[in-house]
Amino acid sequence: MLREQVSDAYLAHLQKIGISYIFGGKVRLNFTVVVEKLKNLFEVDQLMLEGGGYLNGSFLNEGLIDELSLVLVPIAEGASNSVTLFETSSFLTNQHPVNFFLKEVEKLDDGGLRLKCVTKGD
Repeated sequence: MLREQVSDAYLAHLQKIGISYIFGGKVRLNFTVVVEKLKNLFEVDQLMLEGGGYLNGSFLNEGLIDELSLVLVPIAEGASNSVTLFETSSFLTNQHPVNFFLKEVEKLDDGGLRLKCVTKGD
């Protein structure tokens, strides 16, 4: 996914090496537009988001996450500069909490847990 402000040279490079792309906004990416295009152009009805905190936060901010699968493992690290699961930024306009509800708990072989949570609508 690209912004429409990308250079023609970069688009030519992507085409030359056989990489497909879709536009997801003029100045900044609009993930709602991206998801709609994936559905309409490629019949994608379900996505698995494996992003970092900023990508996750952007999708959450646009109301595009309806399920959360969270794996907890018995490992601790004390780094204070780690990115959280959902990061926000000043350019995000609708920064509001999203309530998830626990739907399922699975004990993993390594001592961890997988928590499956869904939004209220599910």
